[in-house]
Amino acid sequence: LVLGSLAALCAAILGVRMFGRRPLPGKLLPTGTFEHEDPANSKDIAERHRDFCRIATGKRDLYVFSSTSRETGKVLPVELPAGMAADSDRAQAEKVCYQKLKFWLQMELGNIPGAVDLGMTSSWSIVDRVLNFIAVAPTFDFVMRHKVPPMILQAKYLLMVSKTGQVRVAWFAYVTDKPQAGATAGPFVVKLLSEDLKSSAREDRTHSTFTYTAKTGGGDDMEKYVSKHLAKIMKGIDHDDWSALEKV
Repeated sequence: LVLGSLAALCAAILGVRMFGRRPLPGKLLPTGTFEHEDPANSKDIAERHRDFCRIATGKRDLYVFSSTSRETGKVLPVELPAGMAADSDRAQAEKVCYQKLKFWLQMELGNIPGAVDLGMTSSWSIVDRVLNFIAVAPTFDFVMRHKVPPMILQAKYLLMVSKTGQVRVAWFAYVTDKPQAGATAGPFVVKLLSEDLKSSAREDRTHSTFTYTAKTGGGDDMEKYVSKHLAKIMKGIDHDDWSALEKV
């Protein structure tokens, strides 16, 4: 029995050495692409607005990066009027959140010559494209499509405006292959990075495209994990070179 146990242990150690780290969960590959359709009906649109407002008013999980916002942890500036609550005054709160997002994009893009005609932003599709991603549905769709257990931990969203006016969003989260009650982190990190949501190519489609990476490890603090890659984020902001961030 002892010999059998030792043999099994040796085989396990040999297997780790031969085949590397723990296999990724579900059908995830180390790198890949992902497409997600825009919401097509009023119910789905309302769900995205509700999720975005909840995330934005949480003031914890939506980081903004631009030529003037160059540190991890700076969140989208959303303040609800005194006496208004995101839960009890949901419809009004969602309108405020939408306008705050729109105002931030106007401010950032308005400072870039030729990036936007502010007179044409009363109805502005880029706001909807950003908002549509900063919600539960796209990322839940991603994990389910790849057969990953839907236990998403410490999700962080990034909203990024480059010096030339590109607008991209990203999502980082821990996932697991073995859900456990009370878990706060997982053994794997997944990341989604969008195309330029302001590009003319995106104007002609009803879906956004993303690249993704999936890796083992990543510690147990997602803010620290994102902070570790700040230089790669700023390389995209400053030079429209997103290749380093794509590989994270």
